[in-house]
Amino acid sequence: MARLTFVVLAGCSVFFALDVAVDLGGSRYVDAMGWIHLLVETAATLGIIGALFLLRDYIRLSQAREASLEASLEQMRLGLNQLIVDRVNEVSLTPAEREVALLTIKGYSLAEIASVRGTSEGTAKAQAHAVYQKSGVSSRAELILYCIDDVVVG
Repeated sequence: MARLTFVVLAGCSVFFALDVAVDLGGSRYVDAMGWIHLLVETAATLGIIGALFLLRDYIRLSQAREASLEASLEQMRLGLNQLIVDRVNEVSLTPAEREVALLTIKGYSLAEIASVRGTSEGTAKAQAHAVYQKSGVSSRAELILYCIDDVVVG
C-alpha cells in the first residue's frame, strides 16, 4: 500500500511540476491572483516532493523493521526448538521413543507417525504411551506443556 501511495504521489508531483513549469514559461501571471495561483501550485509540488522523501524513508524503515522482526522470530523458533529437544532428551527415551515424542509434539497423528517411521500404528501407539509414562504426562497437550514449561509465564 505504501508503494502504491508512493507511485500516486510521484505521478502527482510530476503533474504539478510540469504545470508550474508551463505556467512559468507563459506570461499569463501579470496580476496578483495569477502569482498567488503559481505560488500555491509551487508549494503543493514541493509538499508532495517532501512527502515522497518521507514516504521513501518510511518504507525503508518498515522493511528494516520487518527484517529485524523476522530474524527475531527465527531466533525464537530456533530457541524454542532447542528447548523442546533438550527437554525430550532429559527423559530416558529410546531413540525410537525420542523420534515419536518429537513427531507427537509436531502434531502428527499416530497413523502419520507410523507411516513416517515405517512401523505399524500399534507400535507408534505403544511408543507414544511409553513417552507419556516416562515423561510423567498423560496426553499430547501435557507433553507439549512439559517441553515448553520454562517459557510459559504464569
